[in-house]
Amino acid sequence: MTNTPPKKSTGPGRFKQAMRSLAGSVNVVALQDPDGNVLGVTATAVCSLSADPPSVIVCINQNSSLAKGLEIGRLFSVSVLSEHQKDISEAFGGRKGVSGKNRFIYGEWHRSEDNVPILHGARACLECRVDNFMDYGTHRAAVGAVTDVHLEEMDDASLIFVNGQYFSVG
Repeated sequence: MTNTPPKKSTGPGRFKQAMRSLAGSVNVVALQDPDGNVLGVTATAVCSLSADPPSVIVCINQNSSLAKGLEIGRLFSVSVLSEHQKDISEAFGGRKGVSGKNRFIYGEWHRSEDNVPILHGARACLECRVDNFMDYGTHRAAVGAVTDVHLEEMDDASLIFVNGQYFSVG
């Protein structure tokens, strides 16, 4: 062990490079805005916050139209994608050249009793209500109180994203 501290190197590019090493499940966060438009984006920055009460945190780039919809009381869903839903991830991640409601042609979507977009065939789908949010830097972090859980009985593995590539686990 040396007494010389390592040279510090920060900045958005270096930070993004480091974060690419962080494996994350691939999810689609979706909602209906007040005008009735359905919006959705692919997100890997999703994690559980608490089991009691059941809650999650989702982090969405503020440039996304969906981020602006994550306001107190708004309902949204988090669909945890299975290994066979890579095309859905790419569509909602902007890689298929579609935007807005046209992204919803990928996958089989229906509405819950509360009119929340639910993806059929996802490993799990959480219906949530925004309890709190914080804008920080480029992103909005929203706390979602889970109001319903939809689980699919399947043998499919979860879709994971790391270092710019998809993998399946489980």
